Amino acid sequence: MIKLKTKLSDIKNSNLVFLIEKKSDLKLLDWLKLNAKILDKIESVIKAEKNEKLDFFLWNKDFENLYVFYFNKNKEKTLIEFLWEYLPKLSNNLTLLSNNDNNLEDLISTTLLSRYKFNKYKSEIKEDNVNIVINKDIEKLVKNRLETIENIILARDLWETPASDLYPEEFAKIIKKTKFKNIKVKILDSKQIEKKGLRLIHNVWKGSSKKPYMVILEKITNKKLPTIWLVWKGITFDTGWIQVKPWDHMYEMKWDMCGAAWVFATMKELDKKDLNVNIVACLVLAENHISWDSYKPSDIIKSYSWKTVDIIHTDAEWRLVLADWISYISKNYKLDKIISMATLTWAVMMALWYRYAWIMWNDKWLIKDFINYSKKNFEKYVELPFDNYFIEKTRASEVADLENLNRWVYAWSSMWAAFLSNFVLNDEKYTHLDIAWPAINSFEPYGLMNKWMTWFWVDSLSKILIDLK
Repeated sequence: MIKLKTKLSDIKNSNLVFLIEKKSDLKLLDWLKLNAKILDKIESVIKAEKNEKLDFFLWNKDFENLYVFYFNKNKEKTLIEFLWEYLPKLSNNLTLLSNNDNNLEDLISTTLLSRYKFNKYKSEIKEDNVNIVINKDIEKLVKNRLETIENIILARDLWETPASDLYPEEFAKIIKKTKFKNIKVKILDSKQIEKKGLRLIHNVWKGSSKKPYMVILEKITNKKLPTIWLVWKGITFDTGWIQVKPWDHMYEMKWDMCGAAWVFATMKELDKKDLNVNIVACLVLAENHISWDSYKPSDIIKSYSWKTVDIIHTDAEWRLVLADWISYISKNYKLDKIISMATLTWAVMMALWYRYAWIMWNDKWLIKDFINYSKKNFEKYVELPFDNYFIEKTRASEVADLENLNRWVYAWSSMWAAFLSNFVLNDEKYTHLDIAWPAINSFEPYGLMNKWMTWFWVDSLSKILIDLK
């Protein structure tokens, strides 16, 4: 439970988290009437100019403990990195007090996102109670940030939900029930998908008893404005089909719908925002199982664009799903930009570990926006060089126009983007993001990122689109 407070005197039975940067900040604690030993200890840390957390037990009827975080912005660590080392370990009743409004957003974000836990299936739930002390004049800004965090947590919760409860139809129902203010929702069922000639998508799901759904979210504020399209798959469980995934990866395959969760959360984030562009987002919701109807290596499938695809590997399915949908949207909407996303390649992890995402292709101005965002914010992107060599290598099949995996070119991230570029029909500006491991963090929590499904991309993309001219 989160509550906004303007007076500390209104708060009972809590623990006070206080962020300071200089000695004069201590005036905010005058009302506590701290004893000289506590004040001397805090002042000694400030004098040493070393980032440190101090714990004090208070003989106070309203606040049991005082946690003082001294932050020196001249040190190598950012405020988020410093706070993250300690905040997840604190008790579940906290009151947040910042020395200034500029630091308050990082304090709120780190507290709420680093302490995230998925408790839906626990028989006993210990909920966090967080009070946030604010000045009345920044209440709107804080509420906006809390709405963003709420959307991020929605995406995390969807990802953590098992495929037995979150299958394509159920996911589509959740979106349909959402009360959007400015977004129009269109849903296509399996019969419509097949009737429209989306044959790549049809082949991906046909081994499962769970029917697929296509969800289109449109925020068209002014038809004269540029239109940007966002696309990601939502495979609610990914077995790998005939080329089945190894047992040690199979448990994690409920996360293959995480991209759809992010797109949904991002559109919720953008719903009430004033934009200088139109946004069309697509969630491709499907499930795959091994069955007599599963598509097979060596199958040749005709796409929506009429280009044929030689199936080299059945677990390279996401690019089939996105390929058909890119062509469909490119043909049926007047678009200026296409942004596709993938949580795919081990290549990203080997090069950048869990800290950075790759961004590539030909929309240089948009890529520049992502890179500039990275310099000042927690989410980080690195541009990957890209040229037509990779596109040519996707056309190496001897029996079809394209192949869904080139077995000899190991530039995986580049090759996946190159494959999708074949389905852009009207030369729209195209940006591809490979955000696999910052988004699906199976290594360790850090900063705002919890372990497993993080939320990477929701914050950065929504802010970039809000500022786009």
